[in-house]
Amino acid sequence: MKTIFKIYAGLVWEKRWGFLLVLFGVVTATVLGIYVPVFYKNIANAFAEPYSEETTKIMMRNFWMVLVFYAAIWSSWRVLEAGIIPLEDGGVCSLNKRSFSVLLRQKFDFFENNFSGSLIKQASRFSRAFETIMDWFIFQMIQNIIGITMAFVLFYQHYPEFAYYFLLWVFVYISWSVGFSIWKLKYDQAVAESDSVLGGAYSDAISNIFTVKSFALEKSEQQHVNQKAEIIYHKTKIAWILMFVSFAVQGLMTMGIELVLVYLMIGKWKLGVFSVGEFVLFQSILLILVQRLWEFGRNFRNFFTALADAAEMAEVFERDDYEKDMPGAKPLQITSGDIQFNQIDFAYAGTENSNACLFEDFSLHIKAGEKIALVGQSGSGKTSLTKLLFRFVEPQNGTIKFDGQDARAFTLHALRKQISLVPQQPELFHRSVRDNIVLDKIISEEKLLEVAEQSRSLDFIKELPDGFDTLVGERGVKLSGGEKQRIALARAFLEDAPIVVLDEATSALDSITEKQIQKAIFDLIQNKTAIVIAHRLSTILRMDRIVVLEHGKVIEQGTHKELLKKKGCYATMWQHQSGEFIEDVT
Repeated sequence: MKTIFKIYAGLVWEKRWGFLLVLFGVVTATVLGIYVPVFYKNIANAFAEPYSEETTKIMMRNFWMVLVFYAAIWSSWRVLEAGIIPLEDGGVCSLNKRSFSVLLRQKFDFFENNFSGSLIKQASRFSRAFETIMDWFIFQMIQNIIGITMAFVLFYQHYPEFAYYFLLWVFVYISWSVGFSIWKLKYDQAVAESDSVLGGAYSDAISNIFTVKSFALEKSEQQHVNQKAEIIYHKTKIAWILMFVSFAVQGLMTMGIELVLVYLMIGKWKLGVFSVGEFVLFQSILLILVQRLWEFGRNFRNFFTALADAAEMAEVFERDDYEKDMPGAKPLQITSGDIQFNQIDFAYAGTENSNACLFEDFSLHIKAGEKIALVGQSGSGKTSLTKLLFRFVEPQNGTIKFDGQDARAFTLHALRKQISLVPQQPELFHRSVRDNIVLDKIISEEKLLEVAEQSRSLDFIKELPDGFDTLVGERGVKLSGGEKQRIALARAFLEDAPIVVLDEATSALDSITEKQIQKAIFDLIQNKTAIVIAHRLSTILRMDRIVVLEHGKVIEQGTHKELLKKKGCYATMWQHQSGEFIEDVT
């Protein structure tokens, strides 16, 4: 909660001119609105008197004062409106930007451990909660503090005894509303957390809709979402019942203060010391305040619900384990593409004990311009080496060097811009083919056509309904696997980085498509340092060196023929995939 108020308070300071306009408007309108019944008191007392010129003058003087006050109140609300747009709407806009920025700064494993749908909901609720909390602060808290203060002063001037009764009632009413809402906060947080879980379930199912439909999982996924929805329903039901309990108590207290006022006024009337005008004054002020305090009690639920909604995203803001450049890091250049893994110790978070270490004292030197293949069974460390290369994860010990420069001396942006990745399943934005190729670059049409031709994607792009301007759908669902691979290759050709990583880039393709893309791949990695991760060994026969990994260790390395001669692990893998006995390569 401290983080929420810190961020929101900082935002209010940024939007302070809008906040000051809002504050001026609400304070002025509230003070004038509470004072208006004083004029109605005078008018009511005049009505109780026989007609006379003097009485008429009193009534008209008070009438004109009401008119002036109403005009001032109307103007005050217009001032408030001028400030509330930059304050609240501008604040929500700023928080949307900040939330996205904070999410982008998180480490890669953060996104592996959280549903995208949940994160989107958390960010949206965090931004919108600011508007709810500011509305409550301005229109409930500020207005009620001013209104209660003004009412006490006016009551005290006319009836000191009742003023103290009123103050005691306000204290009890607010104490109940605040205390009960704080106690109930944990139930509101439980609802918000369950809502995030439901959002994650939605996202998980929709993003995997092909699997859902192809395996006829509609019924089971519906049941999965239904269970999450039922959990929200039961938790929300408890929160609502508690809210209604609060409303019931507030209603009893509201009726109680009204009955006390009427009873005391009847007593004063019997003694002949209470005027009709005072009755109008007290009733008018009390009606205004009771209505506002009733709304205060009701809207206190919204305030705490907003806090609960913002709590999850606030935890993300509190995280200090995010991606950041090392002190003194610079946008260094990789010129030749030499890579060295030096005595690397690495274990994923939560498995730092020595027995669970993926890499222990791991070293590997990849010469500039060398094309190497990493092969091995699942879990051998191939993809983890790629993550270390991009600094998605950091080794516990050891160094990774590019052209003799420590990877940590590079800024993350500079390092990743100089390594091209062609993954097994390229992730495309729901944007045009053009946007998915150029990403954040501004290039000429000639250059775009050139990289499309180099990646063997120009022919299929020309056949699309709108060519390069065709929208590819979420995650590129409108394109085939081979077409998405060609788009990924076009990105790499355009980036023209000195180091290229191909992670199972052809494993999911048919043989004909694989051969076409392999030609583009060899064009891409010519004169570059290349790391090829592959299960299909037929794709790596032309590599300069094949490195065989097992449980994070290099157990064999050499050319295809050299490894077959050794008749070791690689030869066994080749035999299984080729379906033949090991050929005699002597």
